[in-house]
Amino acid sequence: MDAIIPAAGQASRMRGIPKFLLPADKNYQTLIELHISQIREYVKTIWIPVRPEFVLLLDSLNISGENIVMVPVSTNTMNESVGRVLEISSAETFMLVMPDTVFVGEQPYDALSKCDFVQLACWRIREEQRGRLGQVLISDNQVIDMVDKNAMCDYEWSWGCLSFHRKLADYIDYQDPHIGYAVRNALENNERIDSVKISGKYFDCGTPSEYAQLVNSTFE
Repeated sequence: MDAIIPAAGQASRMRGIPKFLLPADKNYQTLIELHISQIREYVKTIWIPVRPEFVLLLDSLNISGENIVMVPVSTNTMNESVGRVLEISSAETFMLVMPDTVFVGEQPYDALSKCDFVQLACWRIREEQRGRLGQVLISDNQVIDMVDKNAMCDYEWSWGCLSFHRKLADYIDYQDPHIGYAVRNALENNERIDSVKISGKYFDCGTPSEYAQLVNSTFE
């Protein structure tokens, strides 16, 4: 299994500041350093698609290693970045985590290391997150419906990262903004989508307000 940390976004909601450089804890470890340190024992190679102008910033963190590969890309969507990695990696299964997220409490990596087709790591959604995250309806650890960023959705679980077999590429449309659309396409084609419920809290630091919540809860 390989890992993908797609870091090629333009960070428009954060005024162009690369979100993966935001401090994740009181020791000022960045978001991307946190994920790399936690995920590397579960995978063979960590692929980081990143915009060419941000490569030197990543280099400055000294995160290079024989199992960490930066892929300079200028892509329009996360799906396109993922597709570029699928073209050059020989792995059959992948773990994908967004570099602008933080998991407080239980970590999902061990559960995601076992994957048949798609497995979503899911957290109980907080009321202030409704309309900002993708939500799922789960029955017997199987996903039976997915809704993306709908404030009217009352599903109690949101998904935050996933593992998948490269067969999911059949459902990836580069025009779609993120990998959740590919999972939903597969679900609508009656593919089995599994889930694992993770305790603790999930923070999407792509917006200033939720990043502020993370800071208030972890930097004390």
